[in-house]
Amino acid sequence: MSKKQAKKPLLGNSILKNLAMIFITGGLLVILTLVFLHIYTRHGQNIVVPKLEGLQINEANTILNAKGLNIEVVDSIYNRDAVPGAILDQTPKSNNKVKEGRSIYVTVYSRNPQQVVVPELVDYSTRQALALLNSLGFTHISLEEVPSEYSGLVLAVEYHGRTLAPDEKIPAGSPLNLIVSNSQLTDSIEVDSEIIITPERLDKDSRSQSNESGQFDDSFF
Repeated sequence: MSKKQAKKPLLGNSILKNLAMIFITGGLLVILTLVFLHIYTRHGQNIVVPKLEGLQINEANTILNAKGLNIEVVDSIYNRDAVPGAILDQTPKSNNKVKEGRSIYVTVYSRNPQQVVVPELVDYSTRQALALLNSLGFTHISLEEVPSEYSGLVLAVEYHGRTLAPDEKIPAGSPLNLIVSNSQLTDSIEVDSEIIITPERLDKDSRSQSNESGQFDDSFF
């Protein structure tokens, strides 16, 4: 009986010790988690994003690095009237608050125009071809009509005086010249090439022939 009574306190002490260790370990984990979150989120250490629009990439990068921020170019747009390399847009916007080490995403004006594929437009109607080219950003388009059997069909697309091959790439917004057919021009050319005989001319030719037939060759006698 004395041995059994001596074992009970030991068993009871081990259970209490295990429970105590569990509570202590859990408490330490909670404390460590809160400390980690506090450090990771840098609570209260927000940085105001500066205005970057209009700046060059190297200028914006210098400003952001001084504040502990980074810059990343995500897109570029060509505009012949804009300063190449200047920042057009930014995300997040200026005056927003971010954490240190955050990247600021910017869109800049490209130095060279974007290359666009011009599709095969031969035998398209003039209206369809113009609509398609306008949707691709080509707005400076001239039309040159040539004689043909049919009217209003695209025969060729010219860029700087040369005919474009199917699916050829050229700078976006470049001026283009469409060679289109016009059957009326064909009819006018055919009319001009015909010999038109008026009644006055017919009478004049007949008198001329009669005068020539009334003349005699003196060498015959």
